[in-house]
Amino acid sequence: MRLLFALLFVIALITVVTDTRAGVVVEPAYDENQLDWVDPNESTKDFKKFYTSQHGLTCENQIYQIYHLGAYVPARKCQLPDGAWFTEPL
Repeated sequence: MRLLFALLFVIALITVVTDTRAGVVVEPAYDENQLDWVDPNESTKDFKKFYTSQHGLTCENQIYQIYHLGAYVPARKCQLPDGAWFTEPL
């Protein structure tokens, strides 16, 4: 009986260990080496007021907090092709 439990435990452990990777691929954010660390709080980069989302919509470069499905979540305001604005939860 102990041998059966030990065998089941080993099979479960192998299953969990091999399943935790879940096909995740980690890619580097930068191709070239960075010599100095840049503090994002002191960045002199000028951010634009609007950007184009992955769906091709014009969105404000500002985060809002909305009440969605019973909780407060971050959201962005994007403009639809007909000119109307909508708030999209992130």
